Amino acid sequence: MFVLFSFEDDQIELVRRMLRDDGSYIPEKSRKKLEFLTVKSSVEERSVESAPSETGIDYDHTDDDSLDQKKPGRVVRTQNLDRKRSRSVGGEMTIDNDDDELQMHNSPKRSKDDLEIGFIESEKCPMKSTLNISEAKRVGYRQSMNKSISEPYLMELRNLPMSTLQVMNPVLLKSQPTLAKTAVTSNTPTVDSIPSRTHFFTSKTVLKPEYCDVCEKRVTFGKLILRCNKCKTQCHHECRIGAVGLCVARTPMGRHAYRKLCDYVPPQAPFIPHIVVHCIDEIERRGVDVVGLYRVPGTETHILDLLAKFLGGKGVPNLKIIDDINVLTGCLKKFFQQLKEPLIPLTSRQDFISAAMEVDELKKMDHVHQAIKELPYPNRDTLCFLVMHLQRVAGASAFNKMPKTNLAKIFGPTVLGFSDQQAQNVTQMIDDSSKSELVMQLLLSLPQQYWKQYLPVTEQERIAAARTTTTAPANPRIITATNVVDGNDIQVKQTTKAYIQICFSMMSTEKAAEEFEESYLHGMLPLYYRKLFPFKPYIKWLRYGSDDYFRRREFAFILKGSIYLRYKSFDNGSYFEKEVISSVPEKIDIGAVYNVEPKFKQNSETFLPVEKEMVFDIDLSDYDEIRECCKGGSICKICWHFIVAAIKVIDPILLDDFGFEHRLWVYSGRRGVHCWVADKEARNMNNEERSAVAEYISVVMGGEGQKKKVFLNDESVLHPVIQRGLVVASNIFPVLLKEYSWLDLQESWEAMLKLIPDKTIADALESIFEKVDTAEERWQAIKMALSKPHIPDNCRFAVSEILLQYIYPRLDMNVSKGINHLLKSPFCIHPKTGKVCVPIDLEKVDEFDPTSVPAIDDLLKELSENDAGEENNIDNEKKNRKPLDYNRTTLKPYVQIFERFVNSLPKEDIPQGEQSQMEF
Repeated sequence: MFVLFSFEDDQIELVRRMLRDDGSYIPEKSRKKLEFLTVKSSVEERSVESAPSETGIDYDHTDDDSLDQKKPGRVVRTQNLDRKRSRSVGGEMTIDNDDDELQMHNSPKRSKDDLEIGFIESEKCPMKSTLNISEAKRVGYRQSMNKSISEPYLMELRNLPMSTLQVMNPVLLKSQPTLAKTAVTSNTPTVDSIPSRTHFFTSKTVLKPEYCDVCEKRVTFGKLILRCNKCKTQCHHECRIGAVGLCVARTPMGRHAYRKLCDYVPPQAPFIPHIVVHCIDEIERRGVDVVGLYRVPGTETHILDLLAKFLGGKGVPNLKIIDDINVLTGCLKKFFQQLKEPLIPLTSRQDFISAAMEVDELKKMDHVHQAIKELPYPNRDTLCFLVMHLQRVAGASAFNKMPKTNLAKIFGPTVLGFSDQQAQNVTQMIDDSSKSELVMQLLLSLPQQYWKQYLPVTEQERIAAARTTTTAPANPRIITATNVVDGNDIQVKQTTKAYIQICFSMMSTEKAAEEFEESYLHGMLPLYYRKLFPFKPYIKWLRYGSDDYFRRREFAFILKGSIYLRYKSFDNGSYFEKEVISSVPEKIDIGAVYNVEPKFKQNSETFLPVEKEMVFDIDLSDYDEIRECCKGGSICKICWHFIVAAIKVIDPILLDDFGFEHRLWVYSGRRGVHCWVADKEARNMNNEERSAVAEYISVVMGGEGQKKKVFLNDESVLHPVIQRGLVVASNIFPVLLKEYSWLDLQESWEAMLKLIPDKTIADALESIFEKVDTAEERWQAIKMALSKPHIPDNCRFAVSEILLQYIYPRLDMNVSKGINHLLKSPFCIHPKTGKVCVPIDLEKVDEFDPTSVPAIDDLLKELSENDAGEENNIDNEKKNRKPLDYNRTTLKPYVQIFERFVNSLPKEDIPQGEQSQMEF
């Protein structure tokens, strides 16, 4: 039966339960007077009007567990009031409301899992205060095409006028329900707004012993306690400041474990269990930079104790008193593991696996998009919230050592479960785990903008999105879809293909604005190595005419999951190519040539490096103290001038002063360049000789802020290296002076004036700077003041010292000095940018643009487009085009530069007959 309770009925019901539970504590005389309350009719008609309390005590009528689902205007099921409720009897009801009818028919012996849909009225939904029970004919359910057993049956509401019931929120429905959907009001909570929710505390006089959720002390009879009307958090008045920050409605749970996710979600969107929200909030509050987050286990007893408090307690445990963050992460994982059905339901499992194993990226996005859309609301909302949190954790992988690959290994089986929950086959479990990891990697690779579309948004945000759509420019990289949010669903006004293209645009926009997603790289590298990596010229270079030379070369691979493998060596180039294609390293480092093969180093008494190319490394992060356009790993055309100056200074020194003719300059893919000197004399240098060359070139060291680094006072005549460096610096400095505020802001010019040894001249120049307007005028004032006759001897080269300190190349000396130092290989993919480490044409160094260097995704798209135009051409299919694949992309000119370098090596260093095989 269904009964509409009033506030007075709720109070009587509370007293009735107290009599049943604590009857032994009530005197016999009083208990007999209240005995009539223990008998209750199965059907009652009562008015919902509630009179105010005559006692003057401010009672909270909604804070008792027995009243959690018995508020005015809410339809509830009360088949039996005993603790052990029977669910074998169905119910039916009819509510008459101004000629409108709502009929609900329950099939016999239907469990809670099969049907538990409550409807919450809005304030604009008036209903009669009486409830009429009619003997309506039972109507059987028609089961919908549900994807999950956790999906409830949908009730037919065709006779329900939505004009009267304006806000009716189906608690558990599919993403695309057949019901009329609910408009989201400005009060609809969003996941992003969860942290800003505040508690609504009311005072309550304690009748039964209670416990404070903050201090965990007992509150005795007659004392006042504060209780939140929404989340049921309760505490002493003096403990309210320390109460848990988030207010998330919790669903009353019994003592039974292993329930489904829908049993834990609140009745309002977003449908995310309060345990998930509170644990994630506390973890992020403490910081996600803890090493081994989610990998390091917490104490099992503490985890189980915390989980029991969440699932069985009335309020929210005080998470601030938990010292170990691993207990919080363990509790979150344990919650998902104890679910009766995984977060991704078993009936949706194969859809996600098929999407993750799809080779074609467009189809992959299409399939995963469809699979996510078809999840039930609680599963989809919780998955969105969890994935976005894990993406933030992966964003701090430099500190916590938990990249997306590690998180996928941990959460894959937890989120997806196993195909057979009772399986004992180890092989099957390992296979399921690997598939789950692929699915989790795919979910973590989706941009956060994609996930946010599935979360409820406010009316204002929806209107703003619509306005943005109508005025958006015609740019393929801008999201132009109109998100029509209705209830908790999203309908994008494009075809699925267009929607997937929009998702690709999201990825491209995120990659351009921030950093390349490493999870994208894992799926693209196999094809890159098979089709685009220039193995032939690469191996010819490192062989230097001898397979024995190549066998003794050390290679280091960084594999997926940050696995670093050193001292790898290969018998010949074919083995190297096969190993690279099979293991798919994220990065390849080239090391020295040893006296024995590195893979046999443990079998040799002496293992020493004997040869290696001399290398130089220039990183723009060493210029951070003076460059203002970018910092850290960022780079642009402006700060690239520092690299151009470095190449123009160092390359002539190597050629003219040392006679090194075979130099390969390679862009590192992010923020620097490497120089490989392949002359035989350079390869045979020992550590002392390499250090001497590096010291000969180096003048300025990076770091240490704007501290003076160049001192030329003791020089009567400047060294030719310094003179050539000054010529380059004099040409580059005016260009950067216009772009940077070196002499525009007082703080900047004060830093430059500190480089002038004479304080009197510096003070005089500062006075002049305040009277002129432009940086060019201030620079001319410096040159004039320091070129006058009779200036102090320590200021003779002050202008030159300034130019050198700002423009002269800053070498990483450690890279150049050590013969066994590893350096990133050309044509690797930088994991942070996705760009290829390409050679630089020395004849066109001024024209090189690092922002236009091809990225791996762009190259694969080019290759795919070219293949699509030839897929029906039988003649082309018969041809072996593998060596020419890179020549059909924008990688071609860079490979040609590399091949010219290999061709320039001495004849004795390249086997005869291979010269003619170079392809352009």
